Amino acid sequence: MTAHRALELFWHPVCTRAELERSSPHPLAVTLLGRDLAVADVGGVVMAAIDRCPHRSTRLSVGFVEPGSIRCAYHGWRYSVAGECVEIPATPGGPLPVGPCLQTFDVEVAYDLVWVRIDGSADTAIPANPAWDDASLHVVAGEPYTWPTSALRRVENFVDLAHFAWVHDGTLGRRDEPVPPIPAVTRVDGELRFHYDPPAMEPEQEALFGHSRYRMPMPCTVDIEFHAESGSRRHLWMTASPAAEGVCRTFWFVARDDDLEGDDAQYLAFQQVILDQDEPVVCNQDPREIPLDPGSELSVRTDRVSIEYRRWLRELADAADHGAEELQRVLNGSAVSSPV
Repeated sequence: MTAHRALELFWHPVCTRAELERSSPHPLAVTLLGRDLAVADVGGVVMAAIDRCPHRSTRLSVGFVEPGSIRCAYHGWRYSVAGECVEIPATPGGPLPVGPCLQTFDVEVAYDLVWVRIDGSADTAIPANPAWDDASLHVVAGEPYTWPTSALRRVENFVDLAHFAWVHDGTLGRRDEPVPPIPAVTRVDGELRFHYDPPAMEPEQEALFGHSRYRMPMPCTVDIEFHAESGSRRHLWMTASPAAEGVCRTFWFVARDDDLEGDDAQYLAFQQVILDQDEPVVCNQDPREIPLDPGSELSVRTDRVSIEYRRWLRELADAADHGAEELQRVLNGSAVSSPV
């Protein structure tokens, strides 16, 4: 069982707005769920299309962005946002292909990220990022990074409470306190939610540490709200975009309501320490994709969050095989996990 079909029905970021701007005058080449796409801002409207001209198969990402359209570099064929061919320079008086001939996809811009949905038949939404519009918080974007692991493995690592003590000894956990609390995990409005209290530690000033409220908009996003003993409030938000099988690109933000005029670099640097600790273990999981079949990997009581996450992924994967309407029903359903 895989979640590939289900992931096609959800929104995923493919680039930052800045990356898209830097690609001009060419469309930006990106990859999502194994598909090569060309993304372009064609005059205030962002479009995403298969990165292949249907005429002679040249990549559109080596072509050009024009008002309301993109143009192929090989023979100059020009395509509208809807994927219709609107110009063939070699036959100015000749007929044009009838209807859309270039496959295009749903596109939205949110949080300065460009989001694409491969299949728009389900009424899915871009995951919430609560800190983004919170005027009391200073939000800083981290540099996106690509890891040779699946998006679902990356997300699961983010909410794996038992690895804090071992992988992040001295930063997020303590090896002399290896047993994490087992949280109650609930399903609310398409999200998994739980709380976490870290062990007693003296964290660094820039650490995201404290009583934590986790929200996991399914299937690839995590939002964590931290309440420190000092009274300050901070956020860490990430979403892992499934670029290809066993490869994901992660987009992330940190936010804080203290030290508003402080140097952002130190807060990003602390998160880089955490990433450097995680990368060698997460990128050496084999297989890179999460095996969703029960029993394919051993689990214990302290894997509670992962168990519930995989359970919902299995339900979504099975529902997607029965159509978008069934996936919507499963996504909207609410349940409370039972203790183990």
